[in-house]
Amino acid sequence: MTRLLAALLLCTAATVGLSPAFAEDKPPLPERIVSTGTVRVAVNAAYPPMESRDPTTNEFVGFDIDLGNALAAELGLKAEWIDGQFSQTLPSLVSKRVDLIQSSMTDTWERQKTVDFVDYMVSGDQVYAMVDGPIKKVEDICGQKVTVSQATTTEKTLRKWNEDNCIGKGKPSVDIVIDSSFGQQIANMKQKRTVAGVQGVEGIGLIIKDSKGTMQTIGEPLAVSHTGLAFLKEDTQLRDAYMWALKRLHANGTYDKLLEKWNLEGAAYPEPTINKATE
Repeated sequence: MTRLLAALLLCTAATVGLSPAFAEDKPPLPERIVSTGTVRVAVNAAYPPMESRDPTTNEFVGFDIDLGNALAAELGLKAEWIDGQFSQTLPSLVSKRVDLIQSSMTDTWERQKTVDFVDYMVSGDQVYAMVDGPIKKVEDICGQKVTVSQATTTEKTLRKWNEDNCIGKGKPSVDIVIDSSFGQQIANMKQKRTVAGVQGVEGIGLIIKDSKGTMQTIGEPLAVSHTGLAFLKEDTQLRDAYMWALKRLHANGTYDKLLEKWNLEGAAYPEPTINKATE
């Protein structure tokens, strides 16, 4: 066998073994991104283990940070993280101060009016409460003060659950308290201004661990949803490039390794999708 033939056969075998994501050519990036080599990513770094700041170094840490940096590197770019209130992430994207959002944002039909999502995790809205408080089952939150974080989908989920399971069944309504941040939500519960909270399931494990036995999850999630990267609807080149990069990270095992690193295996999404919201 000639060296040329052997080389051709080796290349063919390698190509056959590759997933479609690896076999495809890298899609083009918008010129504004290529010219700087940097992609600006909006984040609200106050939601461990997804995104937060190391208290010692003040550097960004978390699953989203690791995944976002890996996605940018796959595209030959550097991620520049722009930290701010969660409620300001969409306005920042619309005004083009950032190129995308990666901040545990739930893919919803309402948000899809403004942005496209590349979905990468399974999420949901979970009730949790102080162990020594009155909430022992989900139905106990009827008539009680329950906290949710501002501008998140948990408020909508809780209101719908309240209509169906409290008001709709003749029970007193949940008194929904909207807090400005995740940290304020925890503080209100610890100081007993509220008796329960609702948060995305991806953050619950760390909440319970850090509470040192004072908090517990209550029942099953109120709803199941998808977490996605958000892009302006006209920014299809960047969206499709990130979809390509995410497929590669799935195929080469990076995605699974990062889930394992941050104890998020239960939030694994089998393959990336676009705009997978169910409501």
